[in-house]
Amino acid sequence: MKEYSLKINGNKYQVAVDNISEEGASVKVNGTAYNVEIEGGKVVKIAKPVSQASKAAPVAAAAPAPAAVSAVGGKQITCPLPGTILDVKFAVGDKVSKGQTLIVLEAMKMENNIDSDVDGKVKAINVQKGATVMEGQVLMVIE
Repeated sequence: MKEYSLKINGNKYQVAVDNISEEGASVKVNGTAYNVEIEGGKVVKIAKPVSQASKAAPVAAAAPAPAAVSAVGGKQITCPLPGTILDVKFAVGDKVSKGQTLIVLEAMKMENNIDSDVDGKVKAINVQKGATVMEGQVLMVIE
């Protein structure tokens, strides 16, 4: 597996490329898995993400994350609509209660609170302040 740290339009991306073949590759961008087809060294088609939580068609570079962690054994908090992360209210290891605001998202020039629907402890945070996110993207995992 090859890992890269990319900076695109001021946003940081952690990219891991695995299982490269003539047909394509398995790629993880900030912890979100994608199957891509490669032609002449360029990405020509991006398949739907491997993650069950994603509802939107993926893009080549997802939102940045400091250290994405697998959501196995946790409640995935997904993005309800595309936008920009204005604030992440908790850190990994923090305890959260049902109804607490986890993340503030700017979408369509409005601030939207993304609240916890469970009690638990933050297992993973897959975004950071300033990140651009897509609908269905896993933002945080609570166990």
